Amino acid sequence: MTVILELTLVSTEGLNNYTSCLNPILKPFITVTKFPPFTTTTPTTAWDNNMIRVPLDPTFFSEASSCLYLQLFIKRRIMGQDQIGWCFIPASDIGLLTPDSVRYLSYRLRGRDGSRRHVIINISVRLDITTSLSPNIDTTCYTVIGIPVTAIRRA
Repeated sequence: MTVILELTLVSTEGLNNYTSCLNPILKPFITVTKFPPFTTTTPTTAWDNNMIRVPLDPTFFSEASSCLYLQLFIKRRIMGQDQIGWCFIPASDIGLLTPDSVRYLSYRLRGRDGSRRHVIINISVRLDITTSLSPNIDTTCYTVIGIPVTAIRRA
């Protein structure tokens, strides 16, 4: 039996502070890493539209230190890639959801030094319990490559 977490990026708030006349268009993306790694090769996720599929070990929810480490990056045309912030998503926030139920979570991101940023990320999570892994899920890496983020622009 495998538990697969479906994490969907709903929106972000506060990315306006990172635009400039030299870089008016942001290309944000996220990465997700599972902690602690339970095996020598932690399964990665497969991206499907705005959804990340993370295979979880059944003990993920019973370990007090289990969490997902989410990082938000932007790719700028001139200055290259830059980390906007990060957050931990504890297993207790996800909880043991019944199949097909959805939980919505919001996190204020932190900077590299741990300080609070003005960027908020809104996600939804759903658990899918399967008997085997999908063939398109790679199980050889630790980190997931992200997808573009939908930003909410406030006037």
